[in-house]
Amino acid sequence: MTALEDFRDQWSQLDRWKRRVAIASFFAIESTLGLLSQIGALNIVDTLLFDSLPTDLVWLLQTFTLICVGFGLVKIAFDDMRPGWLRSTIITTSPILLFLYILLIIHILLLGLDTSASVLIDLASLGTNTLTWSSTYLSIAVGLTLTYSVQRYGNFAQSEFFMIGMYVGVALMWTNWLFPLNEIPSDGHLSWTLFLWMLFGAFVLTGIAGVIIDRLVYRGFRGRKASPDVMMIASLGVALVLRALTYLRFGGSTQRFVPDADWMRGSQAFEFPTILTRFNLGKRQLEPDQVYTSLDCAEMSSIPAVDIITTTCEGAAQTTNYAYNNAFLPIVSFATVFILLAILTRTRLGRRMRAVADNPELAASSGINVERVHMTSAFLSAGISGVGGGIFGITLLFKPITAFSLLLPSFAVIVLGTIGSLPGAIVAALIIGFVRAVSGPVLIGIGNPIGRSGY
Repeated sequence: MTALEDFRDQWSQLDRWKRRVAIASFFAIESTLGLLSQIGALNIVDTLLFDSLPTDLVWLLQTFTLICVGFGLVKIAFDDMRPGWLRSTIITTSPILLFLYILLIIHILLLGLDTSASVLIDLASLGTNTLTWSSTYLSIAVGLTLTYSVQRYGNFAQSEFFMIGMYVGVALMWTNWLFPLNEIPSDGHLSWTLFLWMLFGAFVLTGIAGVIIDRLVYRGFRGRKASPDVMMIASLGVALVLRALTYLRFGGSTQRFVPDADWMRGSQAFEFPTILTRFNLGKRQLEPDQVYTSLDCAEMSSIPAVDIITTTCEGAAQTTNYAYNNAFLPIVSFATVFILLAILTRTRLGRRMRAVADNPELAASSGINVERVHMTSAFLSAGISGVGGGIFGITLLFKPITAFSLLLPSFAVIVLGTIGSLPGAIVAALIIGFVRAVSGPVLIGIGNPIGRSGY
């Protein structure tokens, strides 16, 4: 008992970060032993239960534990490290460090399963996909941030404003006035008329829709001093109504906004030099008569852990394309967000919106028309999301439910970036976009080896 008390006293005297690192190390070692040698706590429990636990459940939980350890170590750096260059470096590079750490976890898992997998990363494509998904999430997240900053509730209908923007482009494309532009044969030159009308229509019409909904629904709740929870539930009802109306008008089939036939041509793209990186995970043994063929067609007698290629088999530089219709999404989305940031920080309107956000009663007593500020906030938040939705319609096929599938990552953006902070939302969108972009090739590479071909 004395030894236990001594240990407890010594443990309590340790710095918090040391205790946290010790706990994380314990779980990391335990889970690693379980994955590699099947001698972890869950493996022992499974043995005591006569192997009644599903095998997949055991290694999934152990893998999940190791992933949690990685995020826990990053949190320790955030919370407990002293301010300095080392802490700043770890925080800045944490997405890349976590990516490499997860590759290590997958390597350990595959070794334990006695199999192998290859993950191919195109660095230029990873960067462009990060921009595409970041701008997509940011288009919704900026509306969520603006609404929360001014009106203090989470707007579940924000993704539906994104959806309205998508279908504004389709509706304009079908009009008798603009439909002939869509039917012009490909001539090698981009036509901007329909695209520019879509930008204008998506911003104005979606913004007006936001104002109408604010006047019809949210204004009454504000007048009754409704809590943020009530406002949030009301926004969920608004989202369901808007989505149902869109299904009634446009149906559930997939659509795509095509400003001009040339926008969809593969030749209309930026070309970037790239580096192909293949991570060979798990077993890397070759049979005596086997050779490993690299991406540049070079043959090797062993499988490298990392295969980095900059040239093709013919000796030309590796390149990747970024289609114009995809590139305009981050260009326009980030531009609108920076314009909004300038409005909020450098104009009288921005000062009024910040005053209403801080104290509506004090703002009203100082002569600010609070309801007009709310109306302006509703117009801007809906309009910016609508513009993002309109350009998203050029990038991918969509249907009414598509926008809702983007809502949860957008909420993750505003939480990660600190709720109500627009600069934080921009940084968080880049992080979430990177995670979304890198998860695709990783899941595709490991899907079949671990029996998850659906990845």
